Amino acid sequence: MLIKQSKSKKFTLIAALSTSLFLASCADGVIENSANSSSSASSSKTKSLATTKLNELYCPAGSENEQLDLTDVNLTRVDNIPLMYQGANNVEGPVWHDGALYYTNMGAHQPDEKGFKLTNQTTIWHWVPGSKPEVWLDDTIAGTNGLALNSKGELIATRHLDGSISKIDWKTKQITPIVSGYQNKRFNSPNDLTLADDDTIYFTDPNWNIPSNVDLATVQGGGKAGSTEAGQRIYRVTADGKVNAIAVTELVPALADKPNGIMLSLDQQKLIVGGLQGLWVFSLNKGEVSQPKQLLNTPIDGLGKDCSGNIYVTTTRELADRKDGQVVVILDNAQKEVGTLNVDSIHIVTNIAFGGSDGKTLFVTGLTAPMDGEKPRLCGEEVCLQAGIYSAELNVKGFPF
Repeated sequence: MLIKQSKSKKFTLIAALSTSLFLASCADGVIENSANSSSSASSSKTKSLATTKLNELYCPAGSENEQLDLTDVNLTRVDNIPLMYQGANNVEGPVWHDGALYYTNMGAHQPDEKGFKLTNQTTIWHWVPGSKPEVWLDDTIAGTNGLALNSKGELIATRHLDGSISKIDWKTKQITPIVSGYQNKRFNSPNDLTLADDDTIYFTDPNWNIPSNVDLATVQGGGKAGSTEAGQRIYRVTADGKVNAIAVTELVPALADKPNGIMLSLDQQKLIVGGLQGLWVFSLNKGEVSQPKQLLNTPIDGLGKDCSGNIYVTTTRELADRKDGQVVVILDNAQKEVGTLNVDSIHIVTNIAFGGSDGKTLFVTGLTAPMDGEKPRLCGEEVCLQAGIYSAELNVKGFPF
């Protein structure tokens, strides 16, 4: 797929990771940074790209052949996005639905009278661009991270609060768990998710967002939250609620280190999964993965997708003005790098969604912990901005989660 390289400043995505991991050596098969697009991708597309059910919901026929143009595209910080929590705030899981962006705001209130601080509380906000965001579900109820839509337009969420994958009714806001555990243990802290045409859900389950009131012996990973204990996996949930661990972490053990962003390719023949140690693509056949190939060796958070088959990856790169520069890397349908966008002055860029009246507005979320020990956190030479949302107008439509 041919894509014009942006002449403007590249968009930065922040990953919450130590510098030593950022500089980890490349494994065999890593795609080097390149602004060259792959002409073979366009010729390899088939009619199936435009005719899968989910694609038809969001993408006009023939849009898989449209050419993304990043010329003069810059991400702009959205003004007046309120934050719920004291100190660190994480804005995550954006999804566009019925003229509004819904997103998760994660953090922690001040300790209670006994000094206990409940971590990883999350609120869902509702924001119609041009108006003030409003709380849609408070953190006694929401407890979410990733948000997505199934083929019926229903809201599907990953939830830290109870370790579930759940459906949330748009009208009543009733939460119905679809699946809450595996082999008689609750999931750790379901993070990101992607859905197939038949409403099969694929999701990642790291162990670093487990609420502080959960007994760690009861979760898949066991041990200390954020550790590299076994039990961090990628799961597949069929439309009838049957759950199985798929072989992602067996084929690529590195993806058991905080698996995070996950996305299906436009033709649903590939599964793309990122984690603390990089990004891999797998062939996908009847729910089984094979033939892993590493695409990036930097820490990965969220992923997005447009109607041309490009994948948008939030990650960290060393830039001229910042070792932990935050970028969105764009890969074409053949998983070749074709461009980047920078996001300035924010701690970590987290996730991607498309929306707006024409489906061409790119929304990018980010987190910031404002203090680095006893000092203000720096993003380059400047103090980091608070968590928030960035946006840009593109010339192609994309998926709303």
